[in-house]
Amino acid sequence: MSTNTLPETTNEFAMPESGSGSENSFNPYLSFLTPLASLKITVVLFAMAIFIILAGTLAQVEKDIWVVIDEYFRTAIARIEFKIFFPPSFFPNIDQKNIPGAIYFPGGWLIGFMMGINLLAAHLIRFKVQGKGKERTIGWSVIAVGLLLTWLVITGGSNKDGFQEYSVFSWQVLWWLFEAGMALSAIGSIALFFLIPQHRKVERGLAIGAAIMLGFLTAWFISKGDAARFSDASMRILWQLIKATFVGVVLLAGCIPLFKKRAGVVLLHAGVGLMMLSELIVGTMAVETQMTITEGQSANFVHDIREIELAVIDRTDPEKDHVTVVPKSILLNNQEQVVSNPELPFDYELLRYYQNSTFRKISSLTPEEKKEAFNPATDGIGKEWVALPVRNTAGTDMGGGVDIPAAYINVIDKKTEKSLGVYLVSLDLSLRDFGEKVVVDGTPYELFLRFKRYYKPYTVKLTDVRKDDYAGTSTVMNYSSDIQLIDPEHNVDRNIRIWMNNPLRYSGETFYQSGYHADPRTGEETTTLSVVTNMGWMIPYVSCMIVVVGMFYHFMLTLLRYLNRREKQRAEPTAIEEFKTDPSGTITPLMQRKQRSEQLQKYLIPLAIFIIFGGYLMGKAVVRQPESNQMDLYKFGELPVLYQGRAKPVDTLARNSLRIISGKQTFKDENGKTQPAIKWFLDTVANPEAAYKHRVFRIENPQLLMTLKLKNREGFRYSIEEFLPEFPELTRQAELARKAEKGKASLYQSRVLELEKKIGMIDLLISSFNPPQIRPENAREDVRIAFQRQEMLTQRNPPLAIPPMIKDQDESKTGTKHTDWQTYSGAWLNDLLRLSQNKQEKNEGMEAWANILIAYHEGDVTEFNKEVSDYQRWLNRNSAALPHTNLNKIDFEAFYDHFEPCYYSAVLYLFAFVLVCSSFLFGLRALGSAAFWLIVLTFVVHTFALIARIYISGRPPVTNLYSSAVFIGWGAVLAGIVIERINRLGIGNLLASVAGFSTLLIAHMLAGDGDTMSVLQAVLDTQFWLATHVVCITLGYAATFVAGLLGLFYILWGTCTPRMTTAAGKEIIRMLYGVLCFAIILSFFGTVLGGLWADDSWGRFWGWDPKENGALIIVLWNALVLHARWGGMVKDRGMAILAIGGNIVTSWSWFGVNELGVGLHSYGFTDGVLLALGLFMLSQLAVIGIGLIPQKNWWSFKEHQA
Repeated sequence: MSTNTLPETTNEFAMPESGSGSENSFNPYLSFLTPLASLKITVVLFAMAIFIILAGTLAQVEKDIWVVIDEYFRTAIARIEFKIFFPPSFFPNIDQKNIPGAIYFPGGWLIGFMMGINLLAAHLIRFKVQGKGKERTIGWSVIAVGLLLTWLVITGGSNKDGFQEYSVFSWQVLWWLFEAGMALSAIGSIALFFLIPQHRKVERGLAIGAAIMLGFLTAWFISKGDAARFSDASMRILWQLIKATFVGVVLLAGCIPLFKKRAGVVLLHAGVGLMMLSELIVGTMAVETQMTITEGQSANFVHDIREIELAVIDRTDPEKDHVTVVPKSILLNNQEQVVSNPELPFDYELLRYYQNSTFRKISSLTPEEKKEAFNPATDGIGKEWVALPVRNTAGTDMGGGVDIPAAYINVIDKKTEKSLGVYLVSLDLSLRDFGEKVVVDGTPYELFLRFKRYYKPYTVKLTDVRKDDYAGTSTVMNYSSDIQLIDPEHNVDRNIRIWMNNPLRYSGETFYQSGYHADPRTGEETTTLSVVTNMGWMIPYVSCMIVVVGMFYHFMLTLLRYLNRREKQRAEPTAIEEFKTDPSGTITPLMQRKQRSEQLQKYLIPLAIFIIFGGYLMGKAVVRQPESNQMDLYKFGELPVLYQGRAKPVDTLARNSLRIISGKQTFKDENGKTQPAIKWFLDTVANPEAAYKHRVFRIENPQLLMTLKLKNREGFRYSIEEFLPEFPELTRQAELARKAEKGKASLYQSRVLELEKKIGMIDLLISSFNPPQIRPENAREDVRIAFQRQEMLTQRNPPLAIPPMIKDQDESKTGTKHTDWQTYSGAWLNDLLRLSQNKQEKNEGMEAWANILIAYHEGDVTEFNKEVSDYQRWLNRNSAALPHTNLNKIDFEAFYDHFEPCYYSAVLYLFAFVLVCSSFLFGLRALGSAAFWLIVLTFVVHTFALIARIYISGRPPVTNLYSSAVFIGWGAVLAGIVIERINRLGIGNLLASVAGFSTLLIAHMLAGDGDTMSVLQAVLDTQFWLATHVVCITLGYAATFVAGLLGLFYILWGTCTPRMTTAAGKEIIRMLYGVLCFAIILSFFGTVLGGLWADDSWGRFWGWDPKENGALIIVLWNALVLHARWGGMVKDRGMAILAIGGNIVTSWSWFGVNELGVGLHSYGFTDGVLLALGLFMLSQLAVIGIGLIPQKNWWSFKEHQA
């Protein structure tokens, strides 16, 4: 049989031809720019940018982020110390301080400048105007209009004289226009479908696909009405993006007649240049400050928490204070020198300055500390207190604190030149509004070392500040401030509300809700508003959409070329024939017999596999009714409980709790029989003595086992009863572990604290569901103690199982309103209190729970099932009166827990992988087809899991690390299915099965932390950004991983098997290239949307936060791979190797930066993740090493050469 390979072209992955028909195809005056326009320089600059971003990320572990920004990113040359590459969380046994040395490397601004030169040179040399005559005139005219629109949109974002809050339409009208636009787009896509010639099937398919998607979304939005409408805050963002997108489309319309196929590239490069300009403007002109106001008070100034100043205040004038300030730069530049200034009433000398300090009472110092302490103070607070230097705040410090500077100032009389005293001034004292008093010539002055202030022509009064928590927790759901803005100059006096992700833009400044503080002694509430002056805040919106429009256009052309080529080749033998032949290229008799049986196998085997596993899934989904002598634990598991900020079924509480304690959702009883988590829960709350016998505590550490006098056991699971005698010693070890310095605790100490936390969870459940013991002879005292304990229990945010009473709206003795959910033990106490007051109201929820728990304790099956059914009927009758509760969602979540679709999807992906491998090994196409349809079936279940999680949580698909793993797997599987349908090499099946199983396995491991649908922090609680930024960035992760997997398959298939032909290898690289194009679009758009979210949340489009940096590294890496290919620096093998490197880059962004424990997006150190991450990266490096073997030595290469 002859082999027909896929056609190859030398410029297949090159940039589109620029053409030579233009009259300026060669300009000798620009020839000197040719070396600067090299793509090799572009690739090197991308690599340098990745390195400096990585270094700046690691430096934030020990340095404040603003210091890092100045030293690494907003500088020409950066000094990079070697010690930053050994962060403590990664290398706990290495002391960073003992690692010497540093290198000097181009900083962010220098690299950005060189990128700008390279980009400009490339456009002047290679991107030539191809349009002529009218085309050229029209193109430049449209671009001129686009530039004017760009200027208007950017400048329209800032109104120096007033508010910038609304679009030209109301938000409701804008929403109607948005829906109309989608409907018209759907109709236009249908019209396009009929206008495109029938032989161009690819374009027609894309048109009808777009029509279906747009039509579905339009119909859904219209059918849901106001429920589907975006909030006003989201509409504000949508309006900015619509304007920016319109600008991008106009500019693209002008670029197309001028630059033809390269129009998209020209446009996206222009957008990148505009974005770089934005960062330069922000770095040199933007001002970030804060305004702190106590409720009922006003402020007319903001302060910069990065700068301090010495303020001298004269308050003798009854009309106003006279303030003279000494900036930090002058203060520090003249240390230990007498400074005289005519504006100051005295001369001064700075004796000592501490960048960060702590206050200690002199009497509390030890003799050694007194000897080491420097305290020259002769007057004021310094006579009793001393400032001691401490380490500057670092990125890993909890709470995001700032440095507290302190200084010793020698005040000198101008006339006599004698000292008037040495005073201790500190930012800490200034924040308490305490200044040191100095008298000069009878005039009293106050000294303050305070944040640098900027006074404003307007006044802001705080009328009310709110902190809204999720129900039953202390987790913040939202901060909001009601302010009165008074600006006499512009005749403004308005009441305005500012809340998270909804800032106020006024007079060229933007006010963001930043913080909240309540004084624990006085209850006085204070708000912190971040005030940012950035006249170019709209530039990122415009530049982002310009780049996205350009990218989309360029890569759509590339995709259409590829799909059209595939369509033309569909009738011809392709690389799939390579799979059907012997490595020699001939058909053997065995293959002929196989081909005769393939027709029968082609349908029967896939159908049988589909039916078998479909039935398997149905069996897992069906809820079986209990036998007559069994308790209906499933129905009990449907009962609602409010915990961790959301209502959930008791079954979820049981599963999550047992998973944290045991690492599993089931346990084995004394008879060795596997039991569900809900039974463990019932034993724990209704029969603790029995629960203490269950072996559910996973304890693996040998030293801890020795402490508890336990023996090694298969599975490492033990019961409380087994180590109860060693509780005193465990408590002592826990106390010692808590005293260990942060990051210095040993593995043993970490495991001790982990076990203590697990025991605390058991105690929390028992305390929440067991009423206190009240002795009749000592009832009053026992009740008092019980209420105290209940108050302490409330501070632990326990599970609340008892819904509010329907009739009683009074407040209980504990201060908990009966309109709120309560713990069972708390409701029991409140019921006891009502009985003592002769009140007849019944707490029906509490009584129902009491009857259920008593019936379970006594083993009364009939009574248990009856009480559960009765309580469910009561809940359904009163569902409208239950706050924070949707019983339908709770019932569905119980079913979701029972079905476990993610777990069984992982199982089926694994089996599909076995089928794929079998099809490769035995050459059975039917097994490959069966694997494909099994993957499709599993993908449907996987999709059901995603949709179910969206319905239950009421959130977009990705809200935490667990859901990101589920979604990345979903995206990768979808890509595998599409790839398989296009080329049918089996690679798509292999990709989908590997990606699906591995990501769901990661999700399973991440589920050990508890609830996988937990509530969000206040700043993250925004549907718009979760549905746009988070989804896009996660799909970007998925696409980059898919490209990396294709690179892995290319290397391993070629080196470890003799079956990869040249044509098949080329096809993999084509797929890899296409996926990378999608990856860079999604990762870029997602990353920039994240920046826009940040700008909308705290006024900083790009803050160089570690998580932001990780996302940017992915974008740069994908750009590096593509430009290296376009520039001919790498061929197929090199592209595959670089794509594998993308796996390392993406895993670093996904998990690595979290392990640093630093940044606004830090999710904290996750136990076990670091080891897994390290092993994964090593495995990718190993495959890269294999790929570096010369291709002539690859097994497949040698086989086909032979």
